[in-house]
Amino acid sequence: MNESLLIGRAEKFLSQIHGFDGKVGDVHSFLGTYSQFKDNLDRLYELRDYMELKGYKAPFRSLKYGRVQSSEMKMDDLHDVSRHSQFFRMRAAAKKNILDRVKSAIASHRIILGHLEEYATVTCTSCQSRYRGHELGKLYPAKCGCGSSQFNLDINKDGFYRLGILKYLPISGDYMVKMSELSSLGREAFRGLVRILKQEKRGIVKTISMVVKVMEDGRWIRKRVKIDAQDQLNYEKRIRESYGNNARIEFIQFHRKRPAIINDKHVQTALALGYVGYSEDLGESLLPPLLQQKLKNESNLLIYDASLKKAEERAKIQKEWDDNLNLKEDLLREILQEEGLVDGEGQMNPGLKEDLQLRDKLQKDVFQENPRALILWDLMRYYLSTSYDRRSKYSGPFPYLRPSLDINQLKAFQEFPSQTVTMLKDFQDEDIESLLEMDKIISFKFSLEKKTQGLHIKMDPAMGAAILNIKGQVPISRAAQIFKVTPAQVKKQKVRLETLQKPGSPKAQKFLKLVQG
Repeated sequence: MNESLLIGRAEKFLSQIHGFDGKVGDVHSFLGTYSQFKDNLDRLYELRDYMELKGYKAPFRSLKYGRVQSSEMKMDDLHDVSRHSQFFRMRAAAKKNILDRVKSAIASHRIILGHLEEYATVTCTSCQSRYRGHELGKLYPAKCGCGSSQFNLDINKDGFYRLGILKYLPISGDYMVKMSELSSLGREAFRGLVRILKQEKRGIVKTISMVVKVMEDGRWIRKRVKIDAQDQLNYEKRIRESYGNNARIEFIQFHRKRPAIINDKHVQTALALGYVGYSEDLGESLLPPLLQQKLKNESNLLIYDASLKKAEERAKIQKEWDDNLNLKEDLLREILQEEGLVDGEGQMNPGLKEDLQLRDKLQKDVFQENPRALILWDLMRYYLSTSYDRRSKYSGPFPYLRPSLDINQLKAFQEFPSQTVTMLKDFQDEDIESLLEMDKIISFKFSLEKKTQGLHIKMDPAMGAAILNIKGQVPISRAAQIFKVTPAQVKKQKVRLETLQKPGSPKAQKFLKLVQG
C-alpha cells in the first residue's frame, strides 16, 4: 500500500473512533460497547503491525544527513537537495506521529477492555454459563456457545474498576490534544503520575557480551559471543561446553534492563491522562464546598479576584505606552486600596493574605494530590486482591503492570497524601483510607506470595482485606467494605494468614518447612 494512503487510512479510522463516557447501561449496551472496542483493538493491531513492517518504527534511519561533499555542485542543486531532504524528513515525521497515535489508541483500548472485564459478569439465561473477565471475548458477537443471545448482567462487587477515568483516555490516539487541554496544575499532576509509573526496577542482567579466546586449527583466535542471561547461569560452563575446555574469557560485559512499574510509555501516558482528567472534573465539584468550609472571608476573596481581572484588563490597554514591568501589580494594589483591602503602606489585609495562601494550597491538594492518591490507592488494591499468576497472564485494568515490584519501585508508594484522602472521604464518599506505610503492606503481599507458592492458596479480595487489617491497622469491617467482601470472609482469611505465619501444630510447621524447601 502507498505510504500516503496508509497514513490517510489510519487517520480516517482514528477519527471514526468516538469517545467513551464510561457509562455501560444494560446487558446489550454493555456487550455492544465491549464488542466495538474489541473490534477497534483488532484493527489497530493490524495497522500497527503493518506500519512496523513498512519501517514506520524508525522512519529517519533511511535518511542521509550531512553536507554534500562535491565542490562542483551549483547553488541551485544545493537548494534542490535541501528541499528534497526537508520533504523526506516531513514524511518520516508523519510516519512516526501516526504510529505513535495508533499505539496510544491501542493502550487506551486495552485499559477500557480491562475495566469492562472487571466490571460485570454476563450469564446466559438458557444454559446458565457465566462469562467474566477475559472470557467475555468468547461472546463475540454477543452469542453464547449454546446459540442463545439472551443474557443477564451482574455487576461484580469485588471487581476492580474505575469507569470514571475512561472518558479522559486518548481513545483515538489524541494524547497531545488531551495534554494541551489540562490546566497548569493538571500538567504538573500529569508529570507526577508519569514519574510514579516510570519508577524503574534496579538493573536485571538481560544479556552478557564476551570476547572469548579459542584454539582453532593450532592457533588462538578471538570470538565475540552474546548469550541470554538466566537465573543461576554459569556462563563459564556454557562457554566451555560450546568452545571446549581450552576456551578463555578475555572480556565480559553485562547488559541490564530496568523495567518500570508500567512498562509501556503509551499506557503510562493514557493512565496519567485518565486519572488527572477524572480528578480535575472531581475537583470542580470538590473545591467550592471545601473553600466555604475553610476560608475566613470568602467575600473578600471574590473582591480580590474581580480586582485582579480589572487590573489585567487595564494593564493590556496601558502597556502600549507604559514600560513599567510591574504595571499589573501596581494597578491591582490601587484597586485593592480603594476596596479597603490594602492599607496606605501597601500592606495587604492579613485575613485576605491567609485566605489566598490557603486557596493555593487547597487547589494544589485537589488538582495535584488527588490523582496521585487515587492511582496509588488503586494500584495497591489491585496488587493486594490479585494473585501473581493473574497479574502475569492477564493485563486487566493496568496493561504492562509488573507482577511484582522491588524495593526501588516500592518507594513510589511511600509518600501517600493523607490530607487529600481525608478530603476524598469527607466530600466524595470514596472508599479510601490514609495509610502510613503503603509500601510495606504491598511488600508483605509479595513475600506472602513467595512463601505460599505451590500451596494453591486463593489470593482474592478477602485476602487483600485481611492484609490491610493486619499490616495497615484498618478495622475488619472497614477493610471488608473497601474490598466489597463480608467481614466473615476477612476473618477467615485472617486466621489462614496467622496460621501461615505461625503454624500451630508441629505437623503444620514440618509441612511448611518441606514446602518452602
